[in-house]
Amino acid sequence: MPPRPRHSLAAVCLLVLVSVGRAAEDRPAVVAASPKAGGHVHPSVCRTPDGTLVVVYKGQNVLMRTRSTDGGTTWETPEPIPTTAKRPDSIREVKKFEVYPGTADTLPDGRVLVTWNYIAADQAKDGYYERALLYTLSDDGGKTWSDQRVIGPADGKHLGAVRHNVLPLDGRWLLPLRTGPPRAYDPKAGKLDAFPVVGPDGKAHAFQQIARTVKGTLLAMGPVFLRSSDGGKTWEEVKGFPVPPDGDNAEGRYLTPLPDGRVLVTWGVGTANKGLRYTASADDGRTWAAEPVTLLPDTPVAARYYSARTVPLDDRHVGTVYLSGSTVHFLKVERDRVAK
Repeated sequence: MPPRPRHSLAAVCLLVLVSVGRAAEDRPAVVAASPKAGGHVHPSVCRTPDGTLVVVYKGQNVLMRTRSTDGGTTWETPEPIPTTAKRPDSIREVKKFEVYPGTADTLPDGRVLVTWNYIAADQAKDGYYERALLYTLSDDGGKTWSDQRVIGPADGKHLGAVRHNVLPLDGRWLLPLRTGPPRAYDPKAGKLDAFPVVGPDGKAHAFQQIARTVKGTLLAMGPVFLRSSDGGKTWEEVKGFPVPPDGDNAEGRYLTPLPDGRVLVTWGVGTANKGLRYTASADDGRTWAAEPVTLLPDTPVAARYYSARTVPLDDRHVGTVYLSGSTVHFLKVERDRVAK
């Protein structure tokens, strides 16, 4: 087969910021074009076992994807994920609807999992904002995709948004939902169970992200920051977490467990945020660096919802995907520079 087309200034819907050494990080090379989509662009990123990066974001009521096979230096021309443009058979047809992006994750078997919402916005008719949670899978690094499937509903209502990573957990997918308790989904049995996360205060908060460190510790980041060393049976609160909640369930933050055992948080505050901020833990999430490292301090970076997101790239680098204006960006940076 002929090689897939690579980006051009006119066609690419991804802005790639490439760092080669410290000077290049401070003055990154730019290849840019803007997505023809407004509203909830919400980029996400994952890395497959062979090193392919897959970035997913919203287009015109369809999710778009682009891939990089060289660590984020060059990117394929973005293509739609066809299964995300279809209305689920179980959802009524309405005049006003929206395809709302969720997350892209790599499963233990190497498949790429993409989640999203099909929103039937017909509140004026009966008061119910129908927001089905769907997923599609790719077993070839984001080239082709399976048919869509719906997760839920639960208790008579659809699950709504998954704003951060889906965590594989004992054959199930742990879904940290925007509202309500996290849910554990068994894709083989189609079974959906509550996965309550209750801290020492006895409150079962909604959690925007649950991540697992290389030591197996679970970290839950929401209105409070919790840590579990027994697979989620019990949780302790981490005091002094230096990345405070900021509106809408604290969605402008993202946890990245690193292969060397450290944990990184990429974060910002609101839609007027400037720059990319990073804070790290060197002791499995118990304590955190108090002062953030800020890159691109003069660059507008939307931090509400889930821009920006960071993934490990290799033994020395991490890569961050983020939104500035209506354009998706990717920054490659030395890991030790941001994980102090």
